[in-house]
Amino acid sequence: MKQFDQTSGEHKNDRNKENASAMPANDEPNFHWDDGRLRVSNVAYMLPKDLGEIQRLDFQHYLLRYAFKGNYLAPIKQPQNILDVACGTGRWMYEMAQAFPQASIIGIDMVTPQSLKSNLNFPRQCMFRQGNVAQGLPFVHDSFDFVHQRLLILGLQATAWPPLLQNLIRVTRPGGWIELVESDLICRRLGPQTARLGQWVHEISVRRGIDPSYPQRLGLQMQQMGLVNVSMQKVSIPLGRWGGHMGSMMLQDMMAVIKATRSLVSAYTGISPEEYDRMTGTILKEFEQYRSYSNFYVAYGQRPTS
Repeated sequence: MKQFDQTSGEHKNDRNKENASAMPANDEPNFHWDDGRLRVSNVAYMLPKDLGEIQRLDFQHYLLRYAFKGNYLAPIKQPQNILDVACGTGRWMYEMAQAFPQASIIGIDMVTPQSLKSNLNFPRQCMFRQGNVAQGLPFVHDSFDFVHQRLLILGLQATAWPPLLQNLIRVTRPGGWIELVESDLICRRLGPQTARLGQWVHEISVRRGIDPSYPQRLGLQMQQMGLVNVSMQKVSIPLGRWGGHMGSMMLQDMMAVIKATRSLVSAYTGISPEEYDRMTGTILKEFEQYRSYSNFYVAYGQRPTS
């Protein structure tokens, strides 16, 4: 199978994996251990990068595929070249390769699936690049028919969003599609303890340069940057066993996130890890009592042909 050349924009063989231009040295991740979790030090990302996070991201992928009834909403047909920005475990790429066996699919992330020791047997059409997408995308103009990006609200500072969107448009071919998936940072219909934790997470995020309201403006941002045929959909996912199978899945994902942010909240508030864990037990009950839910947003748009 021929692969997509990231440097020239032409189709060549597998040597492209070696010939692709290197990312700057300062994009290399700097790891440290915190609260028993492996994290990247030199980025805004608030969650770990370890085996536990791999498992959570894969589970979250299944949740979103179930909630959205598929892996994408953009009206793509037979894309030849696909880019997954902040590809995580590569699970989305793996399934897209099955859906579009004719396509070359490239994923870029600070930590690639190979570094995470993924157990997926990726087909030859899937390739990976290590890099910090906030520092730019190492691909030439007009390279991809479909560009996908999912759940970067906890990893991108507000100032990084406009140049990243410009880069997404730059590497998309005229007539190609861009799809962004994000969620509200704080869930809805919260009990008192859950709202307290949510306020802390909101304050920590703002202090780290993150704009929690950005997901709600994805469609508007796409239009302002010149994309056409923009569509934005909101999907509300129940949080708790009260919401049936989907609510139970969302609950498992959310509790993993709450556990992973324990050290950040403890350092910010001064509460002990033991007190945080007791609060978590109360939050679990509040999800059921108040019938909490989380909003996810899917926005897609097309690069104009002229």
